[in-house]
Amino acid sequence: MSRLRKYGKIAVLVLVVMVIAQVGVSLLMKTRRIRGYLIVHLESSFGRPVQVGQFSMQILPIPELDAEGVTIGEDPAFGHEYFLRAERMKASFRWLGLLGGNLEFGTISLTRPSLILVRTPQGQWNLERWLPPARLSGVYATAAGPQLPAESTHHLQKIEFDDGRINFKEGDEKKPFAFTNVSGNVEQVSPGRWELRLEAQPWRSGALLQSTGTLYVRGDVAGTSARLQPAEIQLHWEKVSIADLFRLVTGNDPGVRGTFALDGKASVGKANAGAESGPSQWRFELQARATRVHRWDLTERADNPRVNVNLKGFWDIGAGEARAEELTIEAPRSKIQGTAVWQTQASAERSVALESVAVRAEDLMAWYRAFHPGVVEETAVEGLVTGNATLGGWPLRLEECALKSEGATVRLPAVNAAGRIEPFRGSMHSGKFVLENVRLHLEANRAGRATDEKVDKTEGKTRPLANSDDTIETVLTEDSSLTQGELRLNLRLADVTPVFKLTSSFGRTLNRGWEYVGSASGPVTWSWNRLTRETHRSGSIDLTAGHLQVAGLNQPLKLEAVRLSWKDGRRGAAIGELEAFEAAWNGAIEEIPGDASSGENRWQFQLHADHVDAAELDRWFGPRGRPNWVQRLLTSFIGGQNAAAKASELVRHVSAEGVLAADAVTIERVKLTKAHARVALHDLNLRVEDAEAEWAGGSVRGEMRARFVPVPKYEAAAEFERVNVAQLPWLAKGAERWNGVASGNLQLTTGGVGREELLRQLSGQGQVKLKSIEFLGWDVEASEDTGALHKGTSRWTSGEGKFNVKDRVLNFENVELDAGHSKTLLLGSIDFGLESNLVFRSPPGEKRMPKAPGQSRLVQVSGPMAAPLVIVEPVTPPTPAARP
Repeated sequence: MSRLRKYGKIAVLVLVVMVIAQVGVSLLMKTRRIRGYLIVHLESSFGRPVQVGQFSMQILPIPELDAEGVTIGEDPAFGHEYFLRAERMKASFRWLGLLGGNLEFGTISLTRPSLILVRTPQGQWNLERWLPPARLSGVYATAAGPQLPAESTHHLQKIEFDDGRINFKEGDEKKPFAFTNVSGNVEQVSPGRWELRLEAQPWRSGALLQSTGTLYVRGDVAGTSARLQPAEIQLHWEKVSIADLFRLVTGNDPGVRGTFALDGKASVGKANAGAESGPSQWRFELQARATRVHRWDLTERADNPRVNVNLKGFWDIGAGEARAEELTIEAPRSKIQGTAVWQTQASAERSVALESVAVRAEDLMAWYRAFHPGVVEETAVEGLVTGNATLGGWPLRLEECALKSEGATVRLPAVNAAGRIEPFRGSMHSGKFVLENVRLHLEANRAGRATDEKVDKTEGKTRPLANSDDTIETVLTEDSSLTQGELRLNLRLADVTPVFKLTSSFGRTLNRGWEYVGSASGPVTWSWNRLTRETHRSGSIDLTAGHLQVAGLNQPLKLEAVRLSWKDGRRGAAIGELEAFEAAWNGAIEEIPGDASSGENRWQFQLHADHVDAAELDRWFGPRGRPNWVQRLLTSFIGGQNAAAKASELVRHVSAEGVLAADAVTIERVKLTKAHARVALHDLNLRVEDAEAEWAGGSVRGEMRARFVPVPKYEAAAEFERVNVAQLPWLAKGAERWNGVASGNLQLTTGGVGREELLRQLSGQGQVKLKSIEFLGWDVEASEDTGALHKGTSRWTSGEGKFNVKDRVLNFENVELDAGHSKTLLLGSIDFGLESNLVFRSPPGEKRMPKAPGQSRLVQVSGPMAAPLVIVEPVTPPTPAARP
């Protein structure tokens, strides 16, 4: 019991002593002398000026110094910003130093540190002057760079980081790239040798990053006398989004998706493969892997491409040159091997020599499918391209190459077509690339043509035989020194259908809004200038014995002889023979150069038809009864991007003018011959001017305006001369009832879509002058005078009056007919169904000699114009007004 009391008193005494010591130490930490003493030792440990907000210290369980708001200054040679800043620092003391009477720090832990790494234009890093030096001998004793005393006072054993950040500067320029969430430690495992164990997340200012992965760094480095040499560092970077990788490197997102991983190893001053590298040569090995690569708006697929890039070589920092002695690029079926030289100095050499190139078409197809929508699932390409190439400059560009292929095959099972590419070669010398004699033979199964098939004995399958006429020859040249290139195609196609199947299977629909079946032949050339970004097309294609189905037309056009041409930036078509709208056409259409910024296609034309019938036009276009006709038309032309667009958008960007001529034109019952007119279409406005034609034995001239707003509006004005009344469509057939000559003018307006709507809204007015008018079958004057119907002929030397058109009826307003000795008024109407309701009567107040007794009478003509009912009726006098 006494022993227990004895030990208890000792424990209490020790506890009291420790409490007193802790209180005393805390008070000492606030004194200026102790504060200065600690800062001096921190500066000795870090080799940099140090500023501290406040100190505190704990004795138990082990002595440990705690500093708030620590800032470690920068070497003036690297700038005037801080080198390292931390919210809090904990430093433990080395027991050996304490026992020797010296205050030495062992482990330092930094909370939320921020480190700035600076690289000078001479290639030196501020970090090189911080870590303790190694005791060097031999070759490393003469290493370049600033030297510190051999006996350093730096005795840090370990530096720990938590939630830190590393920023980078190039001279005085701060880089947008940084590392965040830095954690790990740097530990001195032997004098002058430091082991690194760090992990961090890459970051870039101004970029929204989601998945940059975690970068792990492991290795060991030396001190400052040999600029961190010898050293060996390994890094591992995984689960990186390719989109974020581009954002980190360039600050932009090019729209590529996938995952990226990187493993690397770098060493300097160590034996590598039996030899040691120079004092400034870092040996490196890098393995980069990209998987599931695809475009941002396409669905990820199991066959998305993947690629591995392996580099092995050295980086001579002193010479500013990185050399990859081994460069390997691997895809699932392809492999490229070579070397690379990359000088890091300004305007320095950058070159890649690909000594062995073996690329399978299957891998190229996987890359194409990953970045182009609409590729048919079963589409497959098989082939191999081999050779070598040299690239140089920055961005890298092709300088020399020699490529060859034994040919390739294209299979399109979904559309029952295929293609075969003959063996070809490509080369580039003195900056000029040439790929010539690339022949694509198109194949398609044709029903009923057994000669088109042959048996493949190697596979036991029946394959289609290529038609010798279905060939596309290609020549590609590009001169990098002139930044100019050219692509020439020579078409010899008996049937273009396989071409459209081929391009559509690759997601490139050429015939959007139209479909052509027939032959095509001729050369076409595309030339470009990359400096001015100009592209020109030239050449011609002959279309013969083909059918062209255009969206919006109910029947196909028959192309017997049509030549499409491109020259001096203009497109054109020479129509030798074309059948459309039940008429034969010929002429020419040519594009007019205009302001590209306006978005208009300007055209001029000169077309001739043997006969144009409005009824046929309605049958070919005919949207009525098909409410989705306009939508189908729009979807075909604009690719389904804006199916809700208005119909007028189809022609809003079309500007055309020219001459239309036709041997005959039929509009309802109006038949014109030798018709021609100047037509212009611009900004949804149609103008028809200088229109002339022969009509009913006479002539007609006029003009028309149309506005293709959502509800189209039409206005027309015409003058007609010496028209044979017997041939007018609204009167009797032939000369059975009417004869004479008419002249006059007419103004009409209408609107809407479709024949019925146009006729319903048709209205207008006009004036007419008549000469030598005859009404055959009845004598109107005698019938009027006697009150009884008289057979015979009514004759007038002249006539004049007005008429109007409304509600599908032609109304005559007091047309005065002059027989010389007497006058007669013609009133009434004729509807569009040729039903008449006409009245002949004497003008009010006229007295005829001799005058028959009795009241005035009128002659009424009603019923069908071909067989009218004619009667004589008395004129009912008006009722006199009652007197008041």
